[in-house]
Amino acid sequence: MMPDLTPEVITGIILIVLNVPFGWGGAFLCGYLGQKTKKKYFYVLSVFIYILSWGMLAAGIYLCGKQYARYVIDNYVVKYIVPTVVIVLAAAFVCMIVYRKKIFKSCKVEELKS
Repeated sequence: MMPDLTPEVITGIILIVLNVPFGWGGAFLCGYLGQKTKKKYFYVLSVFIYILSWGMLAAGIYLCGKQYARYVIDNYVVKYIVPTVVIVLAAAFVCMIVYRKKIFKSCKVEELKS
């Protein structure tokens, strides 16, 4: 039997659900910003965000308990959150590639005109 939905349990569930998009999305975004700006602190921030997401997971499991954590991870995170995050990050990656090719094409056309 699972415990009642107290504020601590609800907070734990929220932390468990948000840890995957926060960790992967934050690491992806900071890695992209590091690549674009050539500033190394974005890479460090990327690693820090990913590590922080593991802390969110641990805090979530601690707050909501092992039963709720297993239920939420199996029935929501694995089934819905992870595939959604993977699809969004893959789409963002494809958009970056397409956008980069358009920039390179426009630069080459500009150089030929001058």
